[in-house]
Amino acid sequence: MTENYEYECALSGLIAPGGVPFEGDGLDDLPAGWTEVRMSRRVMNPKWVLIQQVKQAMVEGLKTQFPEAVQDAQAVAIRLQVDAQFWGLEQETSTYITEMETVYLAPPEMSEDVAASVNEARELLGLSAFFYEEEEEDEQDPDSLPSEHKKEAK
Repeated sequence: MTENYEYECALSGLIAPGGVPFEGDGLDDLPAGWTEVRMSRRVMNPKWVLIQQVKQAMVEGLKTQFPEAVQDAQAVAIRLQVDAQFWGLEQETSTYITEMETVYLAPPEMSEDVAASVNEARELLGLSAFFYEEEEEDEQDPDSLPSEHKKEAK
């Protein structure tokens, strides 16, 4: 991350400048209270899949050069030759690739909408919700209560 990186909340659009870099937790200069959400997904590498398809097509094509009676017997030898041809390419091509996406969320305390969305997403994923409560008065002023409740409050 650069020193002047700005973080934008994926839910609200709120923007915050990076905070003080702190290397101890791996979150670089993520501002205090902000949440980093990183999704990683392993998928088959399309290049690796293509190599396998080309190899199979080559084996099938080479088999047709032999009489039908010996094609199955020749298939093993053909497969070994094709595998040897592609060995180097397969060694430098990963079977899987990782798709990664990262978004940032403003502190839930900054917005009721952000808090509700974050809590909904956390619950959907089986995580406990963050708690965000409006500041409430612990005790109500007896003068603000309806007359029938004034006696109970005193």
